[in-house]
Amino acid sequence: MRLLTSAVSRRIPWKNGRGFTLEIATDAPAPGGDWTWRLSMAEVPSRAPFSVFPGIDRFIACLTGPGLALERAGVRAIAPREGDALAFAGEECVIGEPLGCGVRDVNLMLRRDLWRGRMTLARGRPLEIEAPLVLVYAPPDHPALRAATAQGVCGLSAGETLVASGRVAISGAPGGAAVACELTPVVRPAP
Repeated sequence: MRLLTSAVSRRIPWKNGRGFTLEIATDAPAPGGDWTWRLSMAEVPSRAPFSVFPGIDRFIACLTGPGLALERAGVRAIAPREGDALAFAGEECVIGEPLGCGVRDVNLMLRRDLWRGRMTLARGRPLEIEAPLVLVYAPPDHPALRAATAQGVCGLSAGETLVASGRVAISGAPGGAAVACELTPVVRPAP
């Protein structure tokens, strides 16, 4: 179990050059290095195509603002503001459109050949998750969270991320939010 402060977050330009992502947590060995999983957050100021990430599974939810629409193959979907995140393949052609001002999304990206996962956004309710690798993010401008693991209990202030394994019980104040990610390594059959 380890706690990452907001000081480790890095601002990275989008591959399509139309904005920036705040990288919250990653398994890259060094800043800017190759990663197999990444949790990030981004402002979405206007309608724009998403960057393409071949071989990556993506999970997205709307953290703040009135909402975020995504167009995929002519079908419009709304990124959830609570519950399981919307999942799509990184090689898909996706266009994001904010449904007003102040839209910020949260995004989990996993290398498909190495990880399976899911991301859940909980608002003002307790949540329990379990996986070999668990990420719990306390978003900025929200009350602190409490996370209980087999290794102990810790508090997460706004902007902090817990990296743990096993079962994690998350609770917070009313009106708060928690981003919870469950990652499981892909098991390859023996040759």
